[in-house]
Amino acid sequence: MLNSKNKIFGSLLMLIFISSTVFSQANLSFVRVSPKVKLVHDIGFATVEINYSSPGAKGRDIWGKLVPYGLAPNAFGNGKPMPWRVGANENTTISLSHNAKVNGSELKAGKYGIHAIVQENEWTIIFSNDTDAWGSFFYEKENDALRINAKPEKSEFKEWMTIYFDNYSLASANLNIHWGEIKVPITIEFDQHNVALDTYKKELSNLPGFNQAAWGAAARYCLNNNINLDEAMVWIDKALAMNGGNNFNNTSVKAGLLTAAGKKAEGDKLMEASIGNSTEAELNIYGYQLINQGRLDDAIEIFKMNIKRHPDAWNVYDSLGEALNNKGDKKGAKENYETAYDKAPDAQKSRIEAIIKGL
Repeated sequence: MLNSKNKIFGSLLMLIFISSTVFSQANLSFVRVSPKVKLVHDIGFATVEINYSSPGAKGRDIWGKLVPYGLAPNAFGNGKPMPWRVGANENTTISLSHNAKVNGSELKAGKYGIHAIVQENEWTIIFSNDTDAWGSFFYEKENDALRINAKPEKSEFKEWMTIYFDNYSLASANLNIHWGEIKVPITIEFDQHNVALDTYKKELSNLPGFNQAAWGAAARYCLNNNINLDEAMVWIDKALAMNGGNNFNNTSVKAGLLTAAGKKAEGDKLMEASIGNSTEAELNIYGYQLINQGRLDDAIEIFKMNIKRHPDAWNVYDSLGEALNNKGDKKGAKENYETAYDKAPDAQKSRIEAIIKGL
């Protein structure tokens, strides 16, 4: 027979086993009534990530009822009246890869919890530094990073609360919170050029930094957008000094940067020495570089040179037509566009035809 000590020890083991089993069952994965959603969207080189749980309407009155207007009573957490969690279950969160403007207000790169004070005609969207709380039950106003106002709009009915992007550009997009018949758009905007430069600098310190074309492309971006020109000159000199880097594309960028620095004569002299060996595509790119620098007449001469060298290529006439149109020479533009149309592949004809009709 077991003595009393053994009985006690056996009972403790059984209790531990039962407790462990119950605890494990309580933490098993479960199918969510409100599905979890992860949305990742690129705006230019910047990235926005949204994580939320999507509740369904299920025949309920949403706005002013299921989601009350103003702050809601809170029987849990800190007991303070609380905003809406913008979804279900855990905090809805947003992560920004770079500093952004949200409806015109600055918000630094990072991760934030999203909450909302819902009113019939205006919402207050809250970005909180607290990202790990459960919903809004433990929301504290002192953790706010930003509050903005946003206008709700009537829209088509959505059974499940959905967050999505639209109205895209290279620098911005609208983030929409949409549930039932209400949609709330929020504009997220990044400094496109700063984000691009940050991206290029990181990439040039990695494998792309061994490729002359990468240094040249980064310098051309700066030239085309008239930004970061001093550093762009350093980049193009690196490209030109690398194996295979002393080519027409890099030389044209160097010439453009010299012109931007007030050294046009030096830049033109540099181009004279290399323009004879340029290809059709290279001359075409150089022509548009000149247009971008306000040298329209010089660009027209380059496009005419390209036609003499490549009279059977459709794109040379298309480019000259565009340049002449920019100069106001509609007759010359039309003649070149018509030649481009005759030589162009079928995929280009509808576009060129529309331009001719508009001249």
